Amino acid sequence: MNKALKIIGKIMLILLAVLFIFTVVTYIVHRVKTNKELDVLQQNGLYNPVSVGDYSLNVAKFGKEDGKHTIVAMAGLGMDDCSVSMRQMTACLEEDNLVVFVDRAGYGLSDDTNNEMTLEYIVEDYRKALRNSGLEGPYILMPHSVGGVYATHWVSKYPEEIEAVVFIDGTQLSENAYVGDEDEYASTWADYAMASLMKLGFSRYMLRYDFYLYPDNYTPNEQYLGDALSIRNMGSTAKLSENANTPSNGQKAFEEIITNDVPKLYICSSWGFETREDFVDYLKWMNRQIEINKLGKEKNENPTDEKVAKLLEQCEELRTAELLPYLNKMGNCQLICLSGDHMIYEQKPEECGDIINEFLDKLGG
Repeated sequence: MNKALKIIGKIMLILLAVLFIFTVVTYIVHRVKTNKELDVLQQNGLYNPVSVGDYSLNVAKFGKEDGKHTIVAMAGLGMDDCSVSMRQMTACLEEDNLVVFVDRAGYGLSDDTNNEMTLEYIVEDYRKALRNSGLEGPYILMPHSVGGVYATHWVSKYPEEIEAVVFIDGTQLSENAYVGDEDEYASTWADYAMASLMKLGFSRYMLRYDFYLYPDNYTPNEQYLGDALSIRNMGSTAKLSENANTPSNGQKAFEEIITNDVPKLYICSSWGFETREDFVDYLKWMNRQIEINKLGKEKNENPTDEKVAKLLEQCEELRTAELLPYLNKMGNCQLICLSGDHMIYEQKPEECGDIINEFLDKLGG
């Protein structure tokens, strides 16, 4: 019995030693690659740290410094690479405007922080980063997904700083938007454990198993840059805090909306399906991504009339019951349906860019 225990003990020690060595090697390789990637990101004009106090946020600028408008892109939850993933959409906007990508704390090339990511704190970070980079506004905010929560608060509290807001499938806020979902967003010990592993470099093994995969219209360079941005802050403390605060941030943003005349445009994709052709077009696009990324079984491109009718009815109901009351509460907001993926700026970048450009033309400048 004692002999067996000794053998088991030796095996455990060997396994622990192997795991330790593997972790050390992983971390060293991760740091070396991270430094190399930073050089490449800087060469592509993506690295521009700006101090906001105890840490720095990255502020990448593209387009015309003296352009008609200053457009501020605001990423969705956990999306580190919007300065790459949105560029196919913003290409047409950069011809006459300055497009600015501000990485929130713990995102992309920005520093991480232990500070609580409340609604007010995040918006103040945006404001400080822009001012400290020499951009006084007024700004056109261009939020995607949860970025819309912060834009909603910003335009309500500081309307004088905002020329217009373009929501790209922004989070649809309502009185009960997050009721019952608080536990889903709360960080657990498993989340913190996973975050620790990511910071040690295990994020490089996990990247392709994450929720995000690149669409078929990406170049190899775009994929490299996107990966480099996504890996750097995977598992950041600020992201965990932001995720946990999402329900309270969303509720507070909705409750404190002050209706105003600042021009707003809401591009609705997830709930934007209006015809059978819309849905089939989306299924075909999804199948291309499934095939390219080897994700498994493809989706049926010929759904039944019953399934399509149910989807279209749900979309219409959600737009009418939830989205429109939110847009009306903000005031002066135009709704345009561009059906497709939540990251519609990747699926239909040119169409999305054209819609925004048309909106900008009406603003003048």
